[in-house]
Amino acid sequence: MCGYYFERRAKRFKHNLTVFYRDIMGLFDWLSGKKEEPGEAEEMPARGSSPFKISHKFSSLRMKAHKDSKVAMTVTVRNTSGEKHLVSVDVELPRGHKLGFDVTSGQKHHEERMGEMTSGATKSFSMNLYGSSMTKPGEIPIKITAYAHYLNYNKVLEQAGKTVKLRII
Repeated sequence: MCGYYFERRAKRFKHNLTVFYRDIMGLFDWLSGKKEEPGEAEEMPARGSSPFKISHKFSSLRMKAHKDSKVAMTVTVRNTSGEKHLVSVDVELPRGHKLGFDVTSGQKHHEERMGEMTSGATKSFSMNLYGSSMTKPGEIPIKITAYAHYLNYNKVLEQAGKTVKLRII
């Protein structure tokens, strides 16, 4: 269980140490006036690279304020890592706004379990966002987070998030 995690951390640490060593040696080479020779390309992904690409679409671009209305939201997740992952996606609405995933606007969290996704695979799902007569105009931030899990949905390896805005007029 933990072996995979520590193996990956050790590989990243070794990579970072190698890059640091090359940078220091490059500084000494630059100070001494030595020319740099072309080297091999790096195999590790760039630091901070996201394992997923998240996109979204609202079926009607905006929601009407002070009316019982709904907007369909489609979320698409693409696995950009080089590995197969067990994936789930969370969509969260902020508290204090009369907006929700059900007609009573009480449900503010939606989790979708996407299953296993191979490298480069794309999956999407849709849901409805409901407003009520007490929904006020403005821009509502919606947080979308995709998780890569280890073995089952209880353990998280990596995550990628995005915040989108729904316009209410």
